[in-house]
Amino acid sequence: MSTEAIHEIFRRRAAARPDAIAVVDGTRRVTYRALDRASDAIAAELAHRAVQPGHIVPVLLPPGRLLVATLLGVLKRGAAYAVIDPGWPRQRLRAIAALCGPTALVAPGVETDAFPRTWTPAADDPAADDPADDDPAADDPAGVTATVAPPAPPPVPVGGADPAMVFFTSGTSGPPKAVLTPHRAVLRLTRDCPFAPLGPATVMPQAAPAPWDAFALELWGVLLTGGTSVQLGERPLTPGALRRLIAAEGANVLFLTTSLFHLFTDEDIDSFRGLRCVMTGGEVLSPAHAARFLAAHPDIRLVNGYGPVESTVFALTHDVSAADLGHDIPVGRPVPGTTVHVLAGDTPCAPGETGELCLGGDGLALGYVGEPELTARSFVTVRGERLYRTGDRGRFSESGVFRFAGRTDRQVKIRGHRVELSALERTAHGVAGVARAEVVPVHEETGNCRALVLYFRAARPGCGERELAAALREALPSYARPDLIRELSAFPLTDNGKLDGARLRAWARAEITWGAPSAAPAGDSTADRVAAAFAAVLGRWDVDPDVPFLAQGGTSLDAVRLCTRLGAAHQRVIPVSQLSRTPSVTALAAWLEDRPAPPADPDQVPLTPAQLSFLLAHEDSDNDVQNHCLLAWRISGALRPEALAAAVADVHRRHPYLGLRYDLDGEPVASPGAAGTTLEIVAGGEDPRATLERRLGRPLALRDGRVWRAVLVETDRVQQWLFGVNVHHIAFDGWSEHLVTSDLAAAYTARLAGAAPAFPTEAGGTSAVGELLAGLQAADLPAQRAYWSATLADLPDLDLPTVPSGRPALRQLPLRAGELSALDRAAAAAGTGRLTLLLTALGAALRELTGGDDFGVGVPVSLRGTTASTGVISCLINTVCVRLRPDGPDPLRETASAVRAALAHSDLPFPEVVRALRPRGGAARRPPYRVLAAVQDAPSPRLPLPGAVAEPLRPDTVVPPADLAVELVTADEPLLRVSSAGTVDPRCTDRLAGEVRTLLRRLAEPFAD
Repeated sequence: MSTEAIHEIFRRRAAARPDAIAVVDGTRRVTYRALDRASDAIAAELAHRAVQPGHIVPVLLPPGRLLVATLLGVLKRGAAYAVIDPGWPRQRLRAIAALCGPTALVAPGVETDAFPRTWTPAADDPAADDPADDDPAADDPAGVTATVAPPAPPPVPVGGADPAMVFFTSGTSGPPKAVLTPHRAVLRLTRDCPFAPLGPATVMPQAAPAPWDAFALELWGVLLTGGTSVQLGERPLTPGALRRLIAAEGANVLFLTTSLFHLFTDEDIDSFRGLRCVMTGGEVLSPAHAARFLAAHPDIRLVNGYGPVESTVFALTHDVSAADLGHDIPVGRPVPGTTVHVLAGDTPCAPGETGELCLGGDGLALGYVGEPELTARSFVTVRGERLYRTGDRGRFSESGVFRFAGRTDRQVKIRGHRVELSALERTAHGVAGVARAEVVPVHEETGNCRALVLYFRAARPGCGERELAAALREALPSYARPDLIRELSAFPLTDNGKLDGARLRAWARAEITWGAPSAAPAGDSTADRVAAAFAAVLGRWDVDPDVPFLAQGGTSLDAVRLCTRLGAAHQRVIPVSQLSRTPSVTALAAWLEDRPAPPADPDQVPLTPAQLSFLLAHEDSDNDVQNHCLLAWRISGALRPEALAAAVADVHRRHPYLGLRYDLDGEPVASPGAAGTTLEIVAGGEDPRATLERRLGRPLALRDGRVWRAVLVETDRVQQWLFGVNVHHIAFDGWSEHLVTSDLAAAYTARLAGAAPAFPTEAGGTSAVGELLAGLQAADLPAQRAYWSATLADLPDLDLPTVPSGRPALRQLPLRAGELSALDRAAAAAGTGRLTLLLTALGAALRELTGGDDFGVGVPVSLRGTTASTGVISCLINTVCVRLRPDGPDPLRETASAVRAALAHSDLPFPEVVRALRPRGGAARRPPYRVLAAVQDAPSPRLPLPGAVAEPLRPDTVVPPADLAVELVTADEPLLRVSSAGTVDPRCTDRLAGEVRTLLRRLAEPFAD
């Protein structure tokens, strides 16, 4: 049993790694040191306001760094916090106020008369990353101010059994039940955690609502083990937002309620890509959804968990595997510090025998605040052990794995919350004019409760469905309200005069449907399409265009599904918060029309900023070969050239950007170009490789739609050819390489069999790119422009050794066995990624090479943040300029901070960044960097051909899109690649490659096997 407190362990973490990032809040990064100091200031202010040890402090603050600092401050006072949603019904807030202490902490602008005293911690905007210890202006390093705090009070003795936090049950019967939880209940989950990789390398989104117990796992599970908590600016979490968190923040561990997990799997299963572990719980996990997830992501750990709030987050967990998919999925074995019993009354059940699940151990709550009788009924002593009777039924297998078997009462779990049906009925009976009310749950095949239907009979006229719905909105939180309310003139009865529950259940199942409605709104207008989406998600065709989505039976989970589908259909990001602002079909359609998507006209395809830059460079050059992307192979075996030619034509037809015409005569758009491309088959002569390079390297004609070419060279050897493709960078990037080769292989295989190819996935196209452009428009671009203007102001030029004219140079250095793994461990220990390590080594190497101590390095950033875009062959990249100062006291930490800030402002097109720098005296607008750096982690471009072997040909030279390019290639055989243009002294390439490799090895050495 733990005798420590949450804040004490956090303080130790802050002392051990003060500069590690504890909280990411938008563009702000808060270190452990900063968070510790800010919470000290808040604790001092709370002491000044007479908050005493043992008090319960209501907290009405939005998610973010201020909330985290406040919760720590409350704990440091020896008090317990209770995070409250200020949007809860007024009646519920008053009930909570009666249970808690006198002082509530509220956000700016929150007005509530439920609490006798309120105080608003204020957020300001100082730098959060590296406050100087002796700088008086850094007293508020986390961007959190507690006005002028009095001197810090002495530490308050707090133990593991003392109260730490309050979580709330549904409150469907009037006053909500407040579950008081001790420090030790959370701490048991963070020590040697068996169900999640919690540690310094963990980056976890704070996705759960703060009043839920899952919030404690997401926050304290991360901060007490040295990881990073990412606060969400938009709730609930959507698949698109998850993609952005993985790409921008390196999120790698995630908890989703079972319903959200099912939704993400249904709507955007690729959004999980990049995670290490996904935990889910709260309802019965669907074997079908688990099977889809495991098939799509075999390398991501999937954990199914079980635990009522009275036992704090998880009591049992189970790693889901393929062996679980043929039947119901277990909830597993007890987590550390937890005892689990299956009882029939007070008698233990044998393995395989079904009984009531009862929980004990450190995870148990102290009880229900203000409800001693309920506490005594729920928390009982059996054979000398304090247990919580869950009301859930199940059984243990012979091996000790628990399987869930339903409830013992009329309680259901819906939308992640427990709802007492009898309590909901009592609330309805309390509405004037209701004579009788019955609530019927509608279950899915998995056993999860999908919806609640309330049937009622009115005692007098004027009490109809709308009036009852309005009354329940005032009395109940949204998740506890019935999805459908129906008035009956009389309830159905059986032959013996009892309520005919079977008939009510049949009626309810008929009322609630899944999937597409039987008839959908028809039409092509925006309003028609929005109405159809409403209808599909709500499962009904009679959608009222002027009634809010939630008022028509939609839930918060349905809102996520609706916004995900509409966003994909309209090629833009539609946050769930927008639905709350424009909640009806009419209002949302008007908003969409006011912000039209990029034109879907196939003759007018908008260009990304990078494509426009490549087009400008092409127009200004007589021989634009610098932006060619080449792939080549030596093929041995029974190759059939006619099948390969057909495959090239298939790929051309499949990917629209390979066949567009690009020019600047009018608007910066592309239009349909060449109808097809032809495989050039030529004799190799005495030097087949030179022939291939010469034929591939000829300039491409973007104005005519000749964006790529494919060449097959015959050699004088039997069954041996050279094959290569050249695609202009305007329609190609690093990710596109494996797409074009896998599609060529699939098409060739089909053509060998005399059939047209049936590709396994959708390729995506111009509409997918339109969605990305709409996402850029949704970002706060003025703020990002201001950031870059300030960050890159007065950036000096990097003085590279040059030659008057020369040839491009290439140096490739393989990494040693295990070296990449050691680099990953080094990055994890520093709370960062491979790119930061590469830039740290590159910065030190450039300092040695040039003597400079302040310079910019360009870093390509992928724009592939949606499902559809992952299959597009095109140029979907932006560039950011990371400003490096390698002479700092801690280059690794400073580089990590610079990288995070750059990626957080990566939506602004880089040409606009260059323009925002406003060069003086008419100076040319050129990039503020001469060196590019990248981690190339795309899949290798393999070309598997039946009956033949395709061996990649490594190029002798690579012309980089800058004076120098330094790349860490991680697929297959990892290597460091340094390439230089003809203007850079070739000796610079060799020296830089060797120096960067040496520095990377030094970073990896402490973490080598």
